[in-house]
Amino acid sequence: MSESAPYVRQAGERRSARIESLRALAALGVLLGHAYGWSHHWQGVYATFPGRVLMSGGFGVFLFFALSGYLLFLPFVRAAFSAFDRIDLRRYAINRAVRILPLYYVVIGTYLVIHDQGVGAQWWKFLLFLESFGASTVARVDPPAWSLVVEVQFYVLLPLFAWLVARIAGRSLARAAMFVGALGVIALIVRVVTVTSDDTVTAVWRYSLPATCVFFFPGLLLALLRVHMDNHQRSWESARLVGSSTTWLVSGVALWLVSAYRYDLDNLMLPASALLLGACALPLRQRRPVRLLDARVLAALGTASYSLYLWHGPIIESMSKASWMPGGFVPLAAVGAVVCCLIALVSYRVVEAPFLRLRRTWSSGRVPEQLAAPYGDDTSGDAAAREVRA
Repeated sequence: MSESAPYVRQAGERRSARIESLRALAALGVLLGHAYGWSHHWQGVYATFPGRVLMSGGFGVFLFFALSGYLLFLPFVRAAFSAFDRIDLRRYAINRAVRILPLYYVVIGTYLVIHDQGVGAQWWKFLLFLESFGASTVARVDPPAWSLVVEVQFYVLLPLFAWLVARIAGRSLARAAMFVGALGVIALIVRVVTVTSDDTVTAVWRYSLPATCVFFFPGLLLALLRVHMDNHQRSWESARLVGSSTTWLVSGVALWLVSAYRYDLDNLMLPASALLLGACALPLRQRRPVRLLDARVLAALGTASYSLYLWHGPIIESMSKASWMPGGFVPLAAVGAVVCCLIALVSYRVVEAPFLRLRRTWSSGRVPEQLAAPYGDDTSGDAAAREVRA
C-alpha cells in the first residue's frame, strides 16, 4: 500500500499535485517555445538540436489533450463499466462552460481590443469558437487558443463517444479498449497522411479536431486501463519494470527528445504523453523522479495553467519587440516567464477561482467515497470525478 500522494487545492477543490504539475510543465514548455521563436524572429529556430528541444515545448499542447482525454473520459468509463452512477449530462455541460468560457472571453475580449491582428469585422467568430474555421482568423489574436477550440469540440462530442463505446463494448473493457484503439489508429493514419506527410496542409486543417484528435487517445486508453485496474484491485507496484513510475517518466521524456530531434516523428508524442501521464495517474511504485512533481510551487502554478496558457502568447510577442528588452532568448524567457506567471496567478484569482467556486454551489462537498483511488496513492480519480460531476 503506497502512501497518499500530495494534492493541492484549486478554489477549494482537491487536485492531484502531480497532475497539476504536468499541466504547469506543459504550459511552461509552450511558453518557452514561443519565447525561443520570437527571440529569433522565427528564423533558423530548428537549425540546432537545443533549438529544436526548446521549440518542442509546443508539444505541451499534445500533453494537454491527453490529460483532457484521461480526466474527462474516466468518469464516463466508470459509469459504464463499474458500479457508479450515470453521468448527469446537464451538469457536465454547465461545468464545462463555467470552467472554460469566463476566462476565454476575458482573454479574447482583451486581445481583440489591443491585439486584434486585423481581424476587424470577423471578431464574432472568436466569441463562437469559430476562429479556426477560417484562413484569415485561424491562430490569430491569441494563437494558443486554437487548441481550446479543439478542446471545446472534444467536450461536446465526448458524451456521444462514451455512449458509442459503451454500446459497442457491452460490459467488456477489453472490447472497449480494442474499439478505442482501432479509432486511434484511424485518427493516426489521418494525421500522418494529411499533416505529417503533407507540407502543403493548410493551417485550418492542421489546427482542426480531425487532424489533432489522435492526441486525446493516450488519455482515453489510460482511462480504460485505470478502470480495469480498479475493478480488479490490481496494482503494478510489484512488477519490476512496468511497475516503476521512473521507467514510465524517463521513457516519456526520452520519446519527447526523439520527437525534438526529428520533428517528422512528432507522433511519438502519443506514447510519450501516455507514459508521462501514466507515471502520475496509475498505481505504480512512486520514486523520487515522479515525487519531484509533488512540489507545491509547481503544482500551484498548474492550477493557474489555463490562465498561463491563454495569456502568454501576445505578451511574449510584445515583449520581444519592446525596445527595453535585451536581445536573445534567455532575457526574453526569464522576464517573460516571470511576467506571464504573475499575470496567470492574478487571472486565476480574479477570473477563474470565483467561477470554480460557483460550481460547488450545485455540487456535493466531496467526491463520493467509491471514486477515490483504491490504492491510496493517487488523487487523479478525484480530479476526474470533479471535472465531470462537480
